[in-house]
Amino acid sequence: MKQKALNYIQKHHLIETGDRILIALSGGADSVALLHFLKGLQDEYHLKLLAVHVNHGIRRKAGEDEAFCEQLCDKMRVPLRCCHIAPGELENKKGMSLEEAARDMRYALLEECRREAGFDKIAVAHHANDNAETMLFQLFRGSGLKGLSGIAPMRGPVIRPFLGVTRAEILQYLSDNGLAHVEDVTNQDVRYSRNRIRADIIPAAETVNASAVENMSRCAEQLKDIQAYMEEEAEAFLSQSAVFDAGGASISLTALKKLPTALQREVLYESVARVCGSRKDITFSHIEAARKLLDKDGQKERALPYGLTARKTYEALRIFREEHPAETYDAGQGETENMNLNGAISLPDGTKLILRTFPVSETSEKINNIPQNDCTKWFDCDKIRDNLMLRHREPGDYLTVTADGGRKSLQDYLVNAKVPRDKRDGLWLLADGSHILWVIGLRISMAYKVTETTKKILEVHLEEKADGGKSGGTDFGGGCKPEDS
Repeated sequence: MKQKALNYIQKHHLIETGDRILIALSGGADSVALLHFLKGLQDEYHLKLLAVHVNHGIRRKAGEDEAFCEQLCDKMRVPLRCCHIAPGELENKKGMSLEEAARDMRYALLEECRREAGFDKIAVAHHANDNAETMLFQLFRGSGLKGLSGIAPMRGPVIRPFLGVTRAEILQYLSDNGLAHVEDVTNQDVRYSRNRIRADIIPAAETVNASAVENMSRCAEQLKDIQAYMEEEAEAFLSQSAVFDAGGASISLTALKKLPTALQREVLYESVARVCGSRKDITFSHIEAARKLLDKDGQKERALPYGLTARKTYEALRIFREEHPAETYDAGQGETENMNLNGAISLPDGTKLILRTFPVSETSEKINNIPQNDCTKWFDCDKIRDNLMLRHREPGDYLTVTADGGRKSLQDYLVNAKVPRDKRDGLWLLADGSHILWVIGLRISMAYKVTETTKKILEVHLEEKADGGKSGGTDFGGGCKPEDS
């Protein structure tokens, strides 16, 4: 294992002579092996080492884990710094699950310690099995080539010396060197997707081929090389054939059509990422929906994540975020109201719209708990880009009706849904600019549906009147029933 790790380190230039390396030490098997391994390189590479243990305060044995790390570092003669996260601090991370919040806080504290100590790098103990799990997780959630490339050997100051070795090799290394470690029982909780992959799918793959993890790691290396080439080509293309400004991106349609399909996707991915300022939750289906606009006649458009729109004109493909002016009225007067996302609004007929937000972590089975009736709806709260409004219909209103971002005007939807003409103007709409989240009592927009990546949920409940009728002119719908659209 030691030689494989050294080969990986040298191939990716992870450690140089004289480096000052901070080691993330949880007390688990992987981090204990990493601490021992780097201690063994200290003299040869003239390394300066510092271990940092982050106590999240979540597990009952968190104090025991910290004490174990103190004893281990004292025995190995490696200085240790312990960081503590205050109770409740993780719950204050808006829109994040507890697991995500803990990871973000941990990396933030590690970086803070690195800067304070004047160190060069942060070593974390991700290994080949973690890489394989990440590849499968990304594959299952619809990621493209970039996601399938797995975990980066180095990102910023963070290095991963063990990506070239397997979990089994790490455990054997611990045994050979008589090293104890602590167990994190949360890693066995199969409610988390990654843990299910770890517990069930990876072992099954190894029954097909005992070298499955190593083979996936080798594949990830090859995909990284291909991805790096694609990114270089996309960057060169965008510098010549695209314009980025405060309003978004305009890409030459003629030049874009000449590219191979794979490079078209990379150019569009990079363009969307730049405009929205994030690479998270941009999936293959989003990029492919935008790319297929190239084959459409005339001017066409598709909805994208983060409130973006891809619009094909005669000369360019434009990716932008539309701005809609927000007006505020009193719903009791029959017009529009900006929404308090935790509260209730009384409608003119005496019914109520009750809203609340909560993190996905509060639901025991995440998206499996989505209500299946037409009076209570869940929405991905972080996809709402404007002030959420309750109002009647306006020109330009639309819904997203397909998973790839296909739109339908509200007018066409109401006609197809056979909503009586005299009822349409009285319908109450939950609106994000011109994008309709919910025709109250009827269907919702696909763009705001809760998915596996949702962090924060907005629940909206239509409280029926005493006689069982509903508000907003939807009484022709017949009360709260399972959703059929």
